[in-house]
Amino acid sequence: MKHLITIIFLSQLFSQDIGQKMIENGDYDSAIKYYQFLLNDENLSKDDIIYNLATIYSSLDSLKKAEEFFNLAFQDSLNPSSELSYNQGNMFFKSKNLQESLKSFREALLKNPEDREARINYEFVKNEIEKNQKSKQDDQQKNDNSEDSENNDNNDDEDKNQKNQNKDDKSNNSDKNPEKNNNDDGPKNQDTSQSNQLENNEEKQIEIDQNVENILNAMKENEKVNKKRKQNNFSNESGKEW
Repeated sequence: MKHLITIIFLSQLFSQDIGQKMIENGDYDSAIKYYQFLLNDENLSKDDIIYNLATIYSSLDSLKKAEEFFNLAFQDSLNPSSELSYNQGNMFFKSKNLQESLKSFREALLKNPEDREARINYEFVKNEIEKNQKSKQDDQQKNDNSEDSENNDNNDDEDKNQKNQNKDDKSNNSDKNPEKNNNDDGPKNQDTSQSNQLENNEEKQIEIDQNVENILNAMKENEKVNKKRKQNNFSNESGKEW
């Protein structure tokens, strides 16, 4: 029985190393097929296989598949690791789901308060959320001010129209051109204001999207400098029991 367990262990270790070499060589398609094949082996633990599939899909920006396998990893794990939460946070950030990304990095820090990379990424995402919220508040304030300005313009136009109408009544003048001209000024001013507001909103959205991309690029550079976590290599050092 002991010999059988040893053979199974060595077989698992060897097979997992094959998958890790595929990843290191950049052959992600083969690694995905290989790990999916291993999922059908009842003798293997599924935790690390699912985790590796999640991180591979995230690296390939196949974010829907990555989220699917991250969810499976959390469901199958009684005590999810800090690394699992960390990599899930990166996946959510790539998909621009900042709230979920912040939540994942927070979980990673709770499990490992010494995780410097998780702390850096948490601060990145938190600052980005605050900037977006401030931008939305500024846009709302501009909209409110614009509406107030439009209302004031409309009231001024109505007063002018009323004065012109009174003048026309007194002089018994049938020429209505001044009134028409005044009526035309209101919609023109309103159309101009709305057009300017749309342009401001478009420019602000472009700025927000660019900020998100800048943060993402900064995270990628930070990952290179700090040597981001690699996939589990299924060795004895991983602490996994087979």
